[in-house]
Amino acid sequence: MGKIIIIAGDLAVGKSRLAKALSNYYDIPYFNKERFKEILADEFPYDDKEQNRKLSRIAKQLLLHIMGRVARTGESVILEANFHQPELEQIKQETDFYKAPVYLLHLTGDIDVLYDRLLYRERYENRHPVHLTLALQSIEEFETYVMKWRNEPEILPRLTIDVSGKDTDHVLAEAVHILEETDPSFKKLRAK
Repeated sequence: MGKIIIIAGDLAVGKSRLAKALSNYYDIPYFNKERFKEILADEFPYDDKEQNRKLSRIAKQLLLHIMGRVARTGESVILEANFHQPELEQIKQETDFYKAPVYLLHLTGDIDVLYDRLLYRERYENRHPVHLTLALQSIEEFETYVMKWRNEPEILPRLTIDVSGKDTDHVLAEAVHILEETDPSFKKLRAK
């Protein structure tokens, strides 16, 4: 039976890194909102925040479409995005209907460290311009943004990982441990 793994959490917490690592570990394809958003942004304008948000909504709809197709086939997939309540309700409804187990790994971390990572990423990494339109000018704005998502209703059980002080290998090991403790059949998915 396939599994749906959702990687969500704070900004700059390492969601993409974990999605890639889990994809390699379990040999499951992964898709992330940010890459779809970049593809869309290369073709459609996003001159202001509302247009940028529209690209994000479309990218998440594409992920939900993939999830629905995969759930029907009984295969596994990793989706990386911060889905909100209506999207999580849709995921729950579809995965319940297709009897596809869904696991939401929710990554959190120290606000100060994450804000520094975000600033570094925006200044020194070659980020696609579509990711640079949401300016969080202060740590207070960043914290407010992060806490808004952390405090949303829990539609799917969150398997929380605090990444504070952990490198990628430790976060991957903790994610694997949590998934395999929650559902021992994950052990059968390990890449050979």
